[in-house]
Amino acid sequence: MITVLIADNQTLTREGILTVLSTTKNIQVIGQATSLPELKQMTIRLLPDVILIDIHYDELFTLDSLKLIQEQHKFPNILIVSNKQHRNEILDVINHGIKNYISKECNPDEIIDAIYATANGEKFFCKRTVEILGDKHLSLDHYRESPSLSSRETEIVNLIAEGKTNKEIAEKLFLSIHTIKTHRKNIIKKLGFTFKNASELVLILGSLNDFLI
Repeated sequence: MITVLIADNQTLTREGILTVLSTTKNIQVIGQATSLPELKQMTIRLLPDVILIDIHYDELFTLDSLKLIQEQHKFPNILIVSNKQHRNEILDVINHGIKNYISKECNPDEIIDAIYATANGEKFFCKRTVEILGDKHLSLDHYRESPSLSSRETEIVNLIAEGKTNKEIAEKLFLSIHTIKTHRKNIIKKLGFTFKNASELVLILGSLNDFLI
């Protein structure tokens, strides 16, 4: 069971998230914080797997305060949900060490996927966020900690981006479907975030050529 602490001072936003998660198996909301002191207290007392927090109201939940919570309580699993639509604002979040970001425009499935990814220590961006970051290509400096993709992994990513299925990729590369699935898992593990299709991955990374060994 993944436990979630919601931090947001907007009742409608909290209720909306609760509605989405109330019917989701293996995810349980264990608390709701409406202020920074409440967030700190609940983080220590409840030890949630994921903190889902709205940073729209900067006076209440600032990036610096979140970074402080991460450092003091060794708590890395923070998922940002926000209305911020500017690329630089999102990159500012990333620069503060938070790698999980979803827009309030995202659909319920993306919220659930984001929580699972965050709980597993993976990076996650919703489709809308990827579109914003992809406008000018997210700087690869933000992923300097990621290991390089092999030429085979890069080849597979490009084939996925073309819309090919695992079976079609296996046939084209003369590999088994199991091998293709293993490569996909390795790609996700290396880069540290999940993606539903490689077109999203290409948008985030900008140019896969920089990841060739």
